Amino acid sequence: MRGRSLRFILFLMVAVTLSALVYGYAFSNNNSFVGSSIDEQFPVPAEARKSDVPFSNPGVVYVRYNMKGIEEKESIPDFYASEIRKWGWKEDKEEQVGALRVFVKDGKTMNVTTHSGFFTLFTKKSTAVAGAPHTAVSKPQSPPKQ
Repeated sequence: MRGRSLRFILFLMVAVTLSALVYGYAFSNNNSFVGSSIDEQFPVPAEARKSDVPFSNPGVVYVRYNMKGIEEKESIPDFYASEIRKWGWKEDKEEQVGALRVFVKDGKTMNVTTHSGFFTLFTKKSTAVAGAPHTAVSKPQSPPKQ
């Protein structure tokens, strides 16, 4: 009985270690960001890939980004939340519900929801800033000036 318990504990330790390594590897190369397609002043990891998913609310601008390693239950990874803050966005924790996180800047609101393998951004149509070129911004560089 004791041998089984030790093997089980060892198995759990190995599983947790491997999970941490896989999670860390998935987010290890996230050192550059681009402005999102709906607001160039809101960062998106450069590795995230925009996917065309129809959205039918005329008052809302919506975009979906596929990104390996992102999960609903973990919400926004710490490195990404930190970068959002570096770009001047403040989190409105009172508006947070489940996987929805809300950020505000200069009277604009950006909603971020995480899902398994993708995340979405959405905002009111009147506050969206789109159409400008989106260039990569490395972490060592300064966030966009206001």
